[in-house]
Amino acid sequence: LTRSLLLAEARREPSPRAVLLSVNQLLRELGDPQMFVTVFYGVIDRATRMLTYARAGHDYPVLLRNGVAKLLEGGGLVLGAFDQREIPLEEIELQLEPGDQLALYTDGLTDVFGPGGERFELERLQALFLRHAGATADALCDSTFDDLAVFQGNAEQFDDMTLLVVGVR
Repeated sequence: LTRSLLLAEARREPSPRAVLLSVNQLLRELGDPQMFVTVFYGVIDRATRMLTYARAGHDYPVLLRNGVAKLLEGGGLVLGAFDQREIPLEEIELQLEPGDQLALYTDGLTDVFGPGGERFELERLQALFLRHAGATADALCDSTFDDLAVFQGNAEQFDDMTLLVVGVR
């Protein structure tokens, strides 16, 4: 439902913040009142390399630039759980540079547990991204999942793991 609403609203509105606020209202009208969703929604202008985004409770994306892994800021609450007036959603613009890589992921990557019960966590994920930064997007994804599998060992996987890497030329 959320994906369909995002696609429909994105065709009518260029602002990520406005799209998310509309989707929030629609989810409140159409969805299950006990359900919510986290979303990172960004638009990249390919001509100018300007990223405009809003984050609704989703994990902070990581920008890999010049040997640094920086979390993309931006406040916002989950969609579907609160009235539109209660959601402080920031819209942020970020100039991307050639060589940048943007890693978007679900919390399943930071919530992986090793056989001893140790959680992988965000700081370790950032270090992992940096270790593989500069590789192609596909290679960065593959290496990340390989390293997570080694960390996890034979521990049970209980959450989905999704990773999208966007490379900037």
